[in-house]
Amino acid sequence: MNEKKELHKTGKFLAGIAVLFILFNFLLSIIPLEWFEFFYAFFTLEFLKLFGFNGTIEFQEPVLVYLETFSIPLGFSYLCTGLLELALIWSATLASFGIELKKRIIGSIIGTIILVGFNFFRIISSVLVIAWFGLNAGNFSHDLLFRVFLFVTIAGFYFLWFRWSTKTK
Repeated sequence: MNEKKELHKTGKFLAGIAVLFILFNFLLSIIPLEWFEFFYAFFTLEFLKLFGFNGTIEFQEPVLVYLETFSIPLGFSYLCTGLLELALIWSATLASFGIELKKRIIGSIIGTIILVGFNFFRIISSVLVIAWFGLNAGNFSHDLLFRVFLFVTIAGFYFLWFRWSTKTK
């Protein structure tokens, strides 16, 4: 009987993630993608100015950042925005039905802040690696950080949030 109950809870959780993920992806798709790309491009460029970089932004799809020190522009596409990861974090935390709603909402908010912060770290780090060590090193670090980004921000955050939200006083 207990096994059947656990299977039901798991099914409810997975169905909740699927429905919420579709909903959040739909809601995010209503907003022009360029706005999200521009958000990351603008703040990345502003942060890079602290390191002495100068450049301009071209608002198009994808949004391009032209740095004076690079011969080709940096393209900020859908994958740079972290929208997929945001939708997944929101879906997973909010579909954790056994946890009180307040903690699920807090988890979604904190997850968003952590995800956006780490995404900026990933982008800026990749640009700095390209500037300091060349394009091949930059491509390697970008690919590595992207994969770490996917795992750490989603699985790592969810694990820590779940432990926090289910611990008893």
